[in-house]
Amino acid sequence: MKNTLRVLLWTAFALALSLVFADFNEASAKEFKDVSKKHPNYTAIQEIQKAGYINGYPDGTFRPGEPVSRQHVASLLDQVLKFPQPPTDKLVFADVPKNHMYYKPVMKLYNKGIISGGLDKKFNPNASITRIQMAKMLDLAFEFHMKEPAQFEDLSFLHWGYVHASALYSNGVTKGDHGKFLPNQSVTRAHYAEFLYRAMKVGKTPSGSVVSKEKAVDLTMRLPIVIEGIRIQGKIDNQSYSQLRSKQLPYATQAFVDGLLKEDYPSVCTHCDSFLFPGLTIEPSMRFDYTQPDANTLHVHTVSFSNLLIGGGFVDYVFKKESGSWKMDNFSGAAVGKKNFELTRQEAERVVKLNYPNSSKVRISYVSQTKETGEDPVTKEKYSFTQYKFSVDSENGRETVRVNSDDGYAY
Repeated sequence: MKNTLRVLLWTAFALALSLVFADFNEASAKEFKDVSKKHPNYTAIQEIQKAGYINGYPDGTFRPGEPVSRQHVASLLDQVLKFPQPPTDKLVFADVPKNHMYYKPVMKLYNKGIISGGLDKKFNPNASITRIQMAKMLDLAFEFHMKEPAQFEDLSFLHWGYVHASALYSNGVTKGDHGKFLPNQSVTRAHYAEFLYRAMKVGKTPSGSVVSKEKAVDLTMRLPIVIEGIRIQGKIDNQSYSQLRSKQLPYATQAFVDGLLKEDYPSVCTHCDSFLFPGLTIEPSMRFDYTQPDANTLHVHTVSFSNLLIGGGFVDYVFKKESGSWKMDNFSGAAVGKKNFELTRQEAERVVKLNYPNSSKVRISYVSQTKETGEDPVTKEKYSFTQYKFSVDSENGRETVRVNSDDGYAY
């Protein structure tokens, strides 16, 4: 009797497995009539479909060229990341009432701070989403770490979405379009499937009380850009510091907002390259140290290649966690001297390459190196450093570039 029961159980289990795999294979074999295997986004669309996040239309089409709506973006993000239900139901957007089909996913994203709606208190659920709006939503939803700033011709660091585009770029989610980001272009259904597929492959950044190096780099790269952009835009709009103050508080501590940032605001320049914070690029990948004295404090020590007011130098940041968010609490910079970067030849070559971000074909050749003499700005003590010489071939011809090992200055 026991053997008979065991056979029956195994038969039922095998039948269940066959049904499961039959359904999976059937789903994985589904093709959309208007998305051929030669379509540039075919793989992404198929993988998103296999995962059960999209079904297409009843007529068997996917309609890849149609704009994707804001409500569908919210729904897909919620399906993929499974955001928690908000503690209470409330009406935030006039055009997304509680009986709206997408009320729950929209409110989940709102509760996580991923969406905020417009000044008119509307979400505009049926409106198409732009590339820069999509960048913000994906960046915040997946909590990406910004590893380096992007250099798009049509996206200034003053733009509110610059850091979000940079986060996607540095994680391989977006590549741009011939050096441009096209921030205001509507996202098609096919393109969103591609962006979401790439984001899913990167995965959501894990969080914890101990700050990782990647998170420390993200804060060092991201917050100075955001704060600097707010300050410069405030000057452009002729805003007083009291008008600007509240805009900085989500990114800087109250002490820092009412201290150095307030003191420096009269000096903010809107028509020059003089900034309070250095514009870091590849520096944290070469010289970067951080410590976390306690759960709510982070100290960062890195370098800047010739973009401080004093030239290249050492950079120190203090970040503090307030109201659950990391904010900038202090900043200082010091010029190089007897203590300097001591860049290697390979690092100097990376500095050279950095000066040709939009060149499609660049060939850098090492030529020679010489010993030069510098003077410590504090002690006035003389010190020696290496100057590297490179030959660079690009579409603009051939030129010679020298890089100082002490401060990364290239010319």
